Amino acid sequence: MVFVDLEKTYDRVPRDVLCWVLERKRVYARYIDTIKDMYDGVVTSIKTFGGATKEFPITIGLHQGSALSPYLFTLVMDELTRHIQEDIPWCMLFADDIVLVDETKDGVNRKLELWRNTLESKGFKLSRTKTEYMHCEFENTRHRDDGVVKLGEVEVPKVNHFRYLGSIIQNYGNIENDVTHRIQAGWKK
Repeated sequence: MVFVDLEKTYDRVPRDVLCWVLERKRVYARYIDTIKDMYDGVVTSIKTFGGATKEFPITIGLHQGSALSPYLFTLVMDELTRHIQEDIPWCMLFADDIVLVDETKDGVNRKLELWRNTLESKGFKLSRTKTEYMHCEFENTRHRDDGVVKLGEVEVPKVNHFRYLGSIIQNYGNIENDVTHRIQAGWKK
């Protein structure tokens, strides 16, 4: 199983892709125009010790902190990956948290490469440092864990556990780390 991390998720959504997705989802034109108006003419400057820089346009990305941005991002991800998504449990997608599952390491590598090509062709970037691989052994029989999982030319780090949507998943199906974490979190409150 591979836990895919996208770099600067909201910052990388191309505006033309956003508009294309809204049209494909058959969003009313007046809503699309309103959303375009929210993003047209957006400028910013950077404060430095020497003063603020000249204003420059922001032509990519979704607004940080906007209540609409998570919804727009979900629409974009759904449309861009619709043709490569598989049923649960082979592909789990929640906002920008992606898990790809296969019974073989070759299968995991194929899926990861397909997702990388699909998303990076549209301006997104998969993190080479935060994407992680976990070989799972949920049966009594042990399978050899030969080879590596790669993201492009970079070897994906192998882990024994991973936090996904607040739960800790362990490679042998144990729940001790998750239970311990939840108990400790309860004591902190």
